[in-house]
Amino acid sequence: MAESILDAAAEQLTSAGAKITYLGEQTKPIGTVIFYSRGHEPAMEDFLRVQRMHRPYTNDRSPYTSHFAVEAEEFRRMLSALKPLLTGADVAGTHELLSFSVVRTTGGRTVGQEFHIGAQLAREFYAALIDALNKDNPVGRAILEKQFSAVCP
Repeated sequence: MAESILDAAAEQLTSAGAKITYLGEQTKPIGTVIFYSRGHEPAMEDFLRVQRMHRPYTNDRSPYTSHFAVEAEEFRRMLSALKPLLTGADVAGTHELLSFSVVRTTGGRTVGQEFHIGAQLAREFYAALIDALNKDNPVGRAILEKQFSAVCP
């Protein structure tokens, strides 16, 4: 098993999902984004197992939540692109703006990690994710770009 979910191989990500939740102040709804390996959409409860708060964030209950599928190799590429950002010493800084939770099922149990991202890294976070998407994933690109423009106007 990989030491960090960010180091998981594509084969380990065939039953994986990730959730991006906006934690900051808002004047309009900013829906949570969930992406997952094609054919394996995790339940919201799976993410609660790895979150610091074991209950849904306010935006997780929003009717504006968006979902899209990725290929396992695409998922691996996305996590690899984020690894340099998420393993930094000051990922959240003084203001946590986003929660990024990644889970996968292994041996009948859910494992994963949650990362809190500060405002100073939000643009780089979205750029890395969007750049790592397959070019033939316009749905994923549109969903991430919509959340990005709401979080970082």
